[in-house]
Amino acid sequence: MTDQTPPICGADLERWRVGNGLTKVMAADAFGLQLAKWEELIGKDQLSEPVNDPVVAMILQLYTEHPESAPIQKALDIKEFYEFLGLQDNPKDKEAFATLIGRSAPSVYRLLVHDGKPGRPLIRWMEAVKKLQLSPRASLKTMESVVSKVGFRQKMGNVLVDGWKRSKRKVSDE
Repeated sequence: MTDQTPPICGADLERWRVGNGLTKVMAADAFGLQLAKWEELIGKDQLSEPVNDPVVAMILQLYTEHPESAPIQKALDIKEFYEFLGLQDNPKDKEAFATLIGRSAPSVYRLLVHDGKPGRPLIRWMEAVKKLQLSPRASLKTMESVVSKVGFRQKMGNVLVDGWKRSKRKVSDE
């Protein structure tokens, strides 16, 4: 039996990644690859070259035929998370949200208003809160409790009142 379809190549991997809304890191992880290997497979000079590792090709074929088999989930959308918490579109709630996610107010505006991309630690924080399967109000209370404890443990004071001040400690904005 011969198959006339072209071999699985880097372009197929990249098409699958983009079609599933995944970052390169997430896609590489779905195939059990390091990011550097993923980058090599989807590099400009490799896009049309057949994938050499049969397991990678088999995984893509399986994920394509049976999407439910893929061990991936799309990253939690930060706007949806903001709305889930019952926060309103106003400066006060945006500042409170900034504190609850360990970021600055300008960062929150970038993430919510200008379609910024949250970094992996922030995504994991939101996922962890959602995994608790609490109501929006209980989720807020849990976040406030954790944030407050961490603020004091990190010698930042009452961050629920003062926010995460850069002058005291450098906080990554991603």
